[in-house]
Amino acid sequence: MRVGYLTVLVVAALPSAAAAALCPIIEPRNDFRLDRDASATASDTVVADDAISASAEEVISENGIIFLNGGAELGYQDRRISAESAEYNTVTGEVSIEGDLRLAGEGIELSSEDADLDLDDDRFSTGETRYRIGLDGRSATGSAESMSGEPGGKFSLQGATYSTCPPEKLDWYIRADRLSLNTESGVGVAYGISMRFKEVPIFALPAFSFPIGTQRKTGFLAPAIARSDNTGFEFILPWYWNIRPNLDATLTPRLLTKRGLQLQSEVRYLDTQGSWALFNETLKDRDDDHQWRSFSRLTHNGGFGSNISTRVDASIVSDKDYFDDLGNNFQLARVTHLERVAELVYEDSWTKAAARFQGFDTVDLASVDENDQVNIADTPYRRVPQVTLSTRARQQPFGISASLDGEFVYFDRRDSVTGTRIDLSPRLSLPLGGDAWFFEPSISHRFTWYGLNDSGPELPSASSRSINTVSVDTGLYFDRVLNSDGSVHTLEPRIYFLKVPFENQENVPVFDSSAFDFNFSQLFRENRFSGADRIADADQLSLALTSRIIDGSDGRETLSAAIGQILYFQDRRVRLPDETFDDGDLIDTRDTSDFVAEVSTRLRRDWLARGNLQWNPDRNETARGSLLVSYQPDDNRVLNFGHRVVNTGSRAETEQLDFSVLWPVFDNLRIAARWNYSLDADISLESLLGIEYDSCCYALRFAARRYISDDDEEHDTSVYLQLVLKGLSPIGQNYGAIVENAITGYRDLY
Repeated sequence: MRVGYLTVLVVAALPSAAAAALCPIIEPRNDFRLDRDASATASDTVVADDAISASAEEVISENGIIFLNGGAELGYQDRRISAESAEYNTVTGEVSIEGDLRLAGEGIELSSEDADLDLDDDRFSTGETRYRIGLDGRSATGSAESMSGEPGGKFSLQGATYSTCPPEKLDWYIRADRLSLNTESGVGVAYGISMRFKEVPIFALPAFSFPIGTQRKTGFLAPAIARSDNTGFEFILPWYWNIRPNLDATLTPRLLTKRGLQLQSEVRYLDTQGSWALFNETLKDRDDDHQWRSFSRLTHNGGFGSNISTRVDASIVSDKDYFDDLGNNFQLARVTHLERVAELVYEDSWTKAAARFQGFDTVDLASVDENDQVNIADTPYRRVPQVTLSTRARQQPFGISASLDGEFVYFDRRDSVTGTRIDLSPRLSLPLGGDAWFFEPSISHRFTWYGLNDSGPELPSASSRSINTVSVDTGLYFDRVLNSDGSVHTLEPRIYFLKVPFENQENVPVFDSSAFDFNFSQLFRENRFSGADRIADADQLSLALTSRIIDGSDGRETLSAAIGQILYFQDRRVRLPDETFDDGDLIDTRDTSDFVAEVSTRLRRDWLARGNLQWNPDRNETARGSLLVSYQPDDNRVLNFGHRVVNTGSRAETEQLDFSVLWPVFDNLRIAARWNYSLDADISLESLLGIEYDSCCYALRFAARRYISDDDEEHDTSVYLQLVLKGLSPIGQNYGAIVENAITGYRDLY
């Protein structure tokens, strides 16, 4: 066994590690070099062959055996072995060391007793051994009663221990009666294994196998424990199944004391067209008359070559209350519609074309009536199919830019008007400009044709609409140097003129159009509606002013502020069904829009503030506004304050305060907290308290979260506990995901 394999043996025996701090680490050593040119004389370096060099106070060579006495050192592959004495047989390649042995190399320190090595036959054995190695920014320590290695990368350790704690303070460690490692197959087997934390046994197993290196291995993953009002105490134990190199699965029993046993599964498959994943969870809910409840999701991302991509995302859920009652994923718990889509997209530098089938399953409880039926008006139409094309010409005379957008789509929904829509929009523009100005006139035409089914007497079975749009976008750039560092202050006035004639569209159905929220970007948009079912009439001029301060030393934008308003020259008459304006009018008669403003500043690297404001001058009130002030001097300290108000008369009307903080209390202890409060409803929407104790070799993390779980303003309380033994997989619920979701600026270390 070659001496360098000792390092491989120790590293192979260890699980992968996460980032950490505070524990002592081993710095790499590169100071040892092979001396291949020295002569073989006493008290000097002896070169036995091309593979090994050695030195000692006394060197004796007899019949091919070199005796090294007094401060013997052997070097091989940038490792140094030190011992009081050693024997090296140049014929057989055997090295024998009696007494203490010390090995030092890049990121490793090892001491042992009585070692025998056979460099030619790839064998070695040692007595009692202690090791310390550098591992991802920390050191791992351990010992073994004996170690041995055989050809083919097979190793065995007797009475082995492992920990990432300092040897003088083993807060946790793992011990195995015997470890067998096979580096060729990438599998290790431990016998008689036990783990202790603060001398308290956590678990013990007679035997288990595990992967070494980066290989996947079938077996159990770290368990998790949690609690919530809806589910009670939870115990989760994932089992990973490595089926084939391109196919694997995770099967997870989730025991809920209030609900029963939920079975989760996720199957992942990889082929030449991309990745596929099928997720499913099923529960016979004893808290709901033992009804079967389930959720399934199929996803795919892939493509053919560099220009064609494919995507599939299809979900189905048994009932509308499922995510409120059983969801343990923050994103899923907040969805109102489950998308079902399959699409094929072609894209190059000039053209993008897509074909898709798309539908939605409404799971928003606010859309469900007293009979547990979803209101049709709250259910999006299915697109079966939708074909879109967006292309632009490569080159036109005089610098003219030409483009074409087109769409063919069939809309379907039960108990509703259905039909086909064809939408074409060619466009010409002439972008002109220089260093301090730009001027871009544009003209476009939009043709839309409808063929309807079940339209009734209100809507014709076929109709079309043609509308021309003219716009001019222009602006100036003024700047001045502020200081010797080259910091720059800019003023950027911008004017946007838009002319769209009115056309009565009451005979056009609304399949997918809605009104955009009014914000700064809306000042320069040609249509205030999404989709193609409504084209807003416009005769208006947008005025805006933006100012920035740019730091000359590093190019940071330390301040950005913008304000703008639209001046209307005609009333707006195009609207959505049931849409009304001020005082219930069916026509918007205002001469000016609301003022909209944005501001963002980072005057110092640890302070950030940004805000948005929509101000109604006619009513002298805020329609929408948001403010975020954040202080983050480092990754370990975050302080956020936020305020948000929506005063538009919509269902989303609200006013909220949001406080969050991450702050160290002592060297190893930090707290995380959030409070989200609704001023209009006079109720706490979410409160979170997290406590993290982080030592050099383990972290203990606890969080309690109280939040609105459904529309009747009932609170649910969840408790999370996680133990991170650095160098092993975390045990418990994912504390980091919970806090990252609640506190802007928090980053999980594990």
